[in-house]
Amino acid sequence: MIVGAMRKYCCLLVLFLLISVAGLCQEKKTPTYYFEKGEQSLAKKEYVSAQAHFTECLRLDPYYAEAYRLRGITREHLGHTAQALTDYNVYIDLKPKDAEALFSRAVLRFESGQHLPARQDFLNLLTMPAGETNTVYYSQEKYNDSNAKIFTTQGTGKDHIYNYLGLIETKLRRYDKAIAWLDSAIKVAPDNSSYWINRGMAKAPEDVEGARADFQQALKIDPENSLALHNLATLKPPAGENSITEKLLSEAIEKNKNLPYPRAERAYQRLQKNDLKGALEDYDEVVRLEPKDEENYINRGLVKEKMNDLPGAMADFSKAIEINAKNEKAWLSHGNIKSRQTHWQDAVDDYSVAITLLPDYKIAFYNRAIAHQNGGQSADACADLKTAEKLGVSVDQKLKQKICH
Repeated sequence: MIVGAMRKYCCLLVLFLLISVAGLCQEKKTPTYYFEKGEQSLAKKEYVSAQAHFTECLRLDPYYAEAYRLRGITREHLGHTAQALTDYNVYIDLKPKDAEALFSRAVLRFESGQHLPARQDFLNLLTMPAGETNTVYYSQEKYNDSNAKIFTTQGTGKDHIYNYLGLIETKLRRYDKAIAWLDSAIKVAPDNSSYWINRGMAKAPEDVEGARADFQQALKIDPENSLALHNLATLKPPAGENSITEKLLSEAIEKNKNLPYPRAERAYQRLQKNDLKGALEDYDEVVRLEPKDEENYINRGLVKEKMNDLPGAMADFSKAIEINAKNEKAWLSHGNIKSRQTHWQDAVDDYSVAITLLPDYKIAFYNRAIAHQNGGQSADACADLKTAEKLGVSVDQKLKQKICH
């Protein structure tokens, strides 16, 4: 009996020692262990787990530079732009000569609307010496997988940087500078149709014929380029060719059914012609292609409102507000439906939000005046009507006399 008990005790002791050794092994997991786990998850596109591994690596070693870069890439894939930029900022502080990371940050800044910081990054890239590169980039027209161009950040040509600088200057409405940068991009790579399209966009506000020539050149290089067709259609047509616009838009749609811009433009033109059914069909497809753009819901809601589909219009305007609660047009449109449903106080509340977002929103003041009047608030109605008139609304004087008696 005593021997048996001793054997049981020994077994328990061995088990305890094994558990202790396993625990010690777990405690010794290093930053490199978690970094490599993060690399493996990133390679498998398992972005949530990759982020967790890189975060644990940085918890153990806050100066593990490469973990910041790869976590930045991971967060880009997750759509966490602000966090990705923070990681790139830390990495570039630690590794200021890494052109690939600087390029990644520049592109992300550009795509998130930080045009001046992005411009500075691209200018810095122009001055950096050529070095080793581990990343191949694919430059392509959005929604068009067939027009990819391969380049690296350390290639001999800097045309991709000139192109981005041109796009930035266009966004900043500094069109002469934009054209100059895009001239440089075209000089280096004249067979890249995207550069011709981008220069055409920079020319369009002040030189319609120059823009037309650039878009046509893009089509010579790439006859299937639907974006070039779309941009041609949005230009003022030459004299005697008023019917060309919808034809070009329809051709652009046929060439690339994943491109939302020509559908949105054709929908707008159909709306102007009071072709409500056709406009609704196009906007339905635009919303499917770009479900996170509140403007698409606003435009489709306006069509539904014209078709007297008030519940459908209300649903679209509500969705637009859900996506971007700071869009004053969405609140105005939402208020208009409330007014048509005679929910006057709700309408007043919506118009008030629109005015808070845009203090000189004259149509919102006018519409709120009508809602106040119908809701029995004559003094507030009169004040809003006078404000709308000061802002430039043509107010019927009989209506003003009635409200402000």
